[in-house]
Amino acid sequence: MNLSGQQYRKLMDALMDAFPDKASLEKMLYFELDKSLDIIVGGSNLQDIVFNLIKVSKAENWIEDLINTARKSNPGNPSLKAIGEELLANHHQEILSVPSPKTPIQQSTQQQKILILAAIPHGLRLDKEIREIEDAIRRANKRDLFDIRTRTAVRPQDIRRAIAEEQPQIVHFCGHCLEDGILLLEDEVGNNKPVSPKALTSLFKLHLDYVKCVLLNACYSEKPAEAISKYIDYVIGMNNSIKERVAIEFARGFYDGLSYKNSGNKDVFQRAFDEAIVAIEMENISQGVIPVLKKKS
Repeated sequence: MNLSGQQYRKLMDALMDAFPDKASLEKMLYFELDKSLDIIVGGSNLQDIVFNLIKVSKAENWIEDLINTARKSNPGNPSLKAIGEELLANHHQEILSVPSPKTPIQQSTQQQKILILAAIPHGLRLDKEIREIEDAIRRANKRDLFDIRTRTAVRPQDIRRAIAEEQPQIVHFCGHCLEDGILLLEDEVGNNKPVSPKALTSLFKLHLDYVKCVLLNACYSEKPAEAISKYIDYVIGMNNSIKERVAIEFARGFYDGLSYKNSGNKDVFQRAFDEAIVAIEMENISQGVIPVLKKKS
């Protein structure tokens, strides 16, 4: 989301009006976004704190979450409502338009929203992998084409709500999958919550209007990828166990490929997949046959 200097000032003034002290701003961030104000920003007064908060949220690509959450927390504030509607309306015009399924997907210069979902059952931390994947996307050629959203420790209801709320073009899942194709999410207390390929298929059937590609960055995820491809144009899974470094290299190559200039009518997601395969073959040739691309019939 791009802000002009005037819009930056309007948003800063609106947040200060809606949250007139540090404590109210701190509570909003902590309760609604699970973020610590003191860790995110510094500043000796409210104006400096809000200025730095907007700057950090914009740099880390969660400014839209900040605006939506602030409006939800203080829906009666007119200045916050006005600037929020202005910024979000402008931003939504930049989101990738959904092409007709009957026409080839062409290269676009509009932003593509990527929703990264991570499940961490039994406390096995994927934080490092998530950070490296986010970094790989942000370091990709023409990284401004990507709008990254991340949800961690996801439960089934979290995935349902995240996809519906964000309406991403690309869903990137980090986590674990069993050899029989069962995806492992979390339950209410952090234990394994198995989700079948059939359930995932039903989920993505609800979002086929805007989700164009699903990347299951999990070992043994070919079966759910095959199932999801009944409704989604492009789905990537793994037909075996894949090393963490190789999975990250695949992600880096894939998002590099998405941002490269495409000529003619070449399939942009196929091109990105091919680029990702080359990337991992150059790192570990034995793992180059593990990622598989499934296309909707």
